[in-house]
Amino acid sequence: MDFPRINPVANSDELRERISAFFSSNSREKRAYKKTSNQLTISEFECIQEKTNFASPSQDIRTFLNFINSAISNGDVYLFGGMLRDIAIFGKSGFYSDIDIVIEGDWDTLIPYFHSTKAIKNKYGGYRLLVDKWPVDVWQAKETWAIKQGLVKYKDIFSLTDTTILNWDGILMNWRTKVFIHKKEYFEDINKRTLKVVLTENPNPIGTIVRVFRHLYHKDAAKITIPTIHFIVDATCKYSYHEIKKAELSSYGNSIIEPHLYMFFNELQYYSEKEVKLMFDKNFEPNCLRNGLLGQLAI
Repeated sequence: MDFPRINPVANSDELRERISAFFSSNSREKRAYKKTSNQLTISEFECIQEKTNFASPSQDIRTFLNFINSAISNGDVYLFGGMLRDIAIFGKSGFYSDIDIVIEGDWDTLIPYFHSTKAIKNKYGGYRLLVDKWPVDVWQAKETWAIKQGLVKYKDIFSLTDTTILNWDGILMNWRTKVFIHKKEYFEDINKRTLKVVLTENPNPIGTIVRVFRHLYHKDAAKITIPTIHFIVDATCKYSYHEIKKAELSSYGNSIIEPHLYMFFNELQYYSEKEVKLMFDKNFEPNCLRNGLLGQLAI
């Protein structure tokens, strides 16, 4: 399977330029996307647009974001997570997935609009709809799953950087000001391709380990922390390779997690903490993966 070339940005200014370029040519027409079961079909969405009395904000993502931003009387609109991550790592042509939007402020103002378009309300309290054939999820900042569960205390929008599964997802961009919100080591981590698990609790635990494995492979993680290693090892003890592969196929429509990658981490359960650390250098770089100490790994 072919993947985009890794080309991480060095700082927020470079990422801002990429985001601007993305929104200058963001039509979904030429981008392949796997339709998921909770995604509106194009015909369904066009039918909804015809029936609504709202002025359609759905010509493109930029127009939609401007519409949402102007509709809330008090607060801000943020891009969050995967879109920013993939554009930061690969460039504007490397993003093909869902767009996550977080609202901090007057959420109730938007609910009539979502109802009028018959946007799908998901089980985590957000709404899903199509905009220019892009699947878009819109959330209220204080109602995200980790905050509602009491796993992360909400202080301000920065709190959301502690709610992601992985450190590479922990970034937001204020749509109005174009200011990024992230931890200070964010750009260093994506440049060194250092992967860290941030929040292990998740309503879809097997989906979490699938995402971690796919990041190791697809996004070319070069360094992983010891807590992240423990998390992966524990997951391989809980789930078989076939269970993980099945979950991956269900979520992504393809499988890139190789059995030897799974077996490598599964074998680590039989090693002591000291032995595991000896397999990694002082920066926890998984040289053992490249040197094949426990099998030839495609990573």
